[in-house]
Parts: sequence; C-alpha cells; structure tokens
Amino acid sequence: MIPEMTGTIDLIQGNGEHVLIVEDDVMVRDMATNMLKVLGYSVMAVASGEMAASYLTQNQAHLVMLDMQMNPGINGRETYEKMLAFRPDQRAIIVSGFADSSEINRTLQLGASQLVKKPYTLCELGLAIKAALLD
Repeated sequence: MIPEMTGTIDLIQGNGEHVLIVEDDVMVRDMATNMLKVLGYSVMAVASGEMAASYLTQNQAHLVMLDMQMNPGINGRETYEKMLAFRPDQRAIIVSGFADSSEINRTLQLGASQLVKKPYTLCELGLAIKAALLD
C-alpha cells in the first residue's frame, strides 16, 4: 500500500456496519460489494428497489446505497419512499451516473445524505458512507 493512502484508508474504514446495496447492474453491484467488504462493512446486495424494500421489512441496514435508475422496476426515489414508510430514519446515499437531477433532488429532500457519481473511487465511496453514518 502507498504510505500516503494509509491515513485515508483508516478514515474510511468501516466497523462492520451493515450496508444494503441497491443496484441493477450486476458488475457494478459486485464491484461495490467488494469495495465495501475491503473497507470492513457487512454487505447485502440486491438487484431492484422492490427487493430492497422487501429485504428491509425483515432486516435492518445502517445505510442503503441507492442506484437511481433501475430497470425494470421502481427507481431509487420510489425505493427510498417505500423504505421510509416503515423505516422513517433509514439512512441512505445516492449512487448514480445518469439519473434525472429532479429525482436526485427529491431523494435528497426525503433525507438521503448525498450523491456519489459513478464511476466512483474507493475513497469517494468510503468518505460518503462515513459521512452518512455520522450524519
């Protein structure tokens, strides 16, 4: 590891917090899962908003990582609204590359803490998650 990166990695390292990844693209979902595991997070990944909402009816997550455009099915904002109906304090970040900015703004107004633009780095993702968990 590069010596300058040691301090940064320490700042973004997780402590086993449970993160739910909601991402329809299997390659992106697998990459995000691997990144978060490297950082020390417990990870569950699902392919749709419907699966995420269903998962959270039976399980808890410290944070949800929401893709905004998922096909087929509901988008990230609609997913977050469903989650908030039964988990009003659910923390979330938005992770997107192509989403409609009005949908992003509406999701942020609902309580998602920030937007991480795709493609993202390990450091960008780690910092966003840490900030959301401390929020």
